Amino acid sequence: MNSVTLTRRKLIQAMFYGAGAAMITACGGGSSSSGSPAGTPSPTPSPSEPEPPAPEPPVPPATMLPLEAGPLAGIGELVESDVDGILIPEGFSIRRVARHLEDPISGLPNLTGLLRDNWHIFPDGGAVFPVREDGGWVYVSNSEIAPGGGVGALRFDRDGTVIDAYRILRNTRRNCAGGATPWGTWLSCEETTDGQVYECHPLGPASLARAHPALGIFNHEAAVADWDTRTLYLSEDDGNGRLYRFRSAGVVTSITGEPGLDLDNGVLEVLEVDGFANGAYQEDLDQARRLHKVRWVPVQDPHRAQETVRAEIEAATGQGAPGTRFKGGEGLWVQTLPEGQRPDIAGSANPLRAVVFLACKGDNRVYALDIDNDQIEVVFDNEQLIGSGEAPFNDVDNIVVGPAGDVVVAEDGDLMRLMVMVPNQPARILLQIPGGGSELTGPAFTPDGSRLYFSSQRGPSALLLPTGATYELTIPEAFRRA
Repeated sequence: MNSVTLTRRKLIQAMFYGAGAAMITACGGGSSSSGSPAGTPSPTPSPSEPEPPAPEPPVPPATMLPLEAGPLAGIGELVESDVDGILIPEGFSIRRVARHLEDPISGLPNLTGLLRDNWHIFPDGGAVFPVREDGGWVYVSNSEIAPGGGVGALRFDRDGTVIDAYRILRNTRRNCAGGATPWGTWLSCEETTDGQVYECHPLGPASLARAHPALGIFNHEAAVADWDTRTLYLSEDDGNGRLYRFRSAGVVTSITGEPGLDLDNGVLEVLEVDGFANGAYQEDLDQARRLHKVRWVPVQDPHRAQETVRAEIEAATGQGAPGTRFKGGEGLWVQTLPEGQRPDIAGSANPLRAVVFLACKGDNRVYALDIDNDQIEVVFDNEQLIGSGEAPFNDVDNIVVGPAGDVVVAEDGDLMRLMVMVPNQPARILLQIPGGGSELTGPAFTPDGSRLYFSSQRGPSALLLPTGATYELTIPEAFRRA
């Protein structure tokens, strides 16, 4: 299996031609209408001033965002590796770095966790953080279990050797996904109806972690931040869920000691696509693939469970609660384009600076939200895969954008693939875990793009129980260049 068709809509282009200026000729004569007496020469006309050029016609608005593929679009066929039978592209390499109930340093069973924390059960969303002091990095990973959830961390040296394992959050519930912040912290999200977002220090200890109830009480899935607009975006894993944003009141000192956004004071809002207010859903996929303007509506009773608040609003008004419905919001990621590489968007006031990607498992769609121009479109869906020879996606989940611009989407269920989205071309399968019955979770690149971490949430543990394993895919240099 090699590719999955991902057809993008062609840009609608219009050519306009300005009309040439009309030539005006002045005439004289005995019966001239100029009013000169007969036989009197008419005044010599002065050269006429050229008319100003016709105004340029308005540029029609774009129907899609000018997104580009990264270098992983060029990967080849998958081959079987010698690590748990995982299929990877030829020329890539893979290793297992941790398993539940195992000491990640020695690789030996560690059932009690007395000397060192073992790798946690049911690993889910994750991220990589560089460590400036020694050139190493940390991979953090949620534990999706209740009770007893939290976040574990693997500390790597500059050569990629695991040198420590520890917890940065303990005793929370169903920690599903989350997101790395621009100021170097990890936001871990509880996937429960009264769930909260916890901010954690990648280097620990767990006692530094803080809950931020101002980010909403709902079935949290993921959270990402855009520093330029002082805004967080949050997804809700619910068939009747919403896409939220939190406009922070300002900047404070974070738990890392670095300046970070104030996550306790601000305004929580939900997104409404034009024409799809109060819980409406974009059923027409062809229309959803075209750019639509959006607006943001304040959340009612943000400090209460939103599932309860929505039910009360619907009972009292007979209509849906504010916000467009997104079916099972999953992974989120903000891609910020470098200065000098921000394309203009026809009909939009601002160039494309930052895009929020949202994956929804209820309809297997990936949305792209243009932050600065308040517009959204579907950029990936299963209908675009028909006829490719590959099975459609089954429950899209976590999403990550690599340093070179590759958009990678994870999949749950029977097929368990990582897919590289490629605009206007077939998508590519980056890897596949055979066997199914699990979730492919936590994809995260190192800052240089040389390694990609991910987990099989119910992969074989140290005791061969289906309780979780985590892997590292090494990416050849040719596929790291932007």
